[in-house]
Amino acid sequence: MKHKNDIENKVEDTLNVLDTIKEVKVNHFFKHKVLQQIQHQKEEKKPLLYWLTPQIQVVAIAAVFLLNISTIFYAFSSNKDISTNEIENFAQEYALQSSTTYLLN
Repeated sequence: MKHKNDIENKVEDTLNVLDTIKEVKVNHFFKHKVLQQIQHQKEEKKPLLYWLTPQIQVVAIAAVFLLNISTIFYAFSSNKDISTNEIENFAQEYALQSSTTYLLN
């Protein structure tokens, strides 16, 4: 019985504390200011494609350009002469030669 009375007293004390809370005075523009701050924070987010910054774009283009230049030098620096036999074999392999004669040929 005593335990039940203690619980009831604690509940009453808790409810009485709620009565002592005073009304908060808030500036009329508080909501507007908070919403502006939230909107401003949303705008400051990092872009999803952060790797597309101009510096990285320039480096990527330079790398592709150097790769192309090195490929061209490698392709044309070959000292090996391609014989007509190899060219004919290539043409036959991919059916680039036609054995039929046309009227306009």
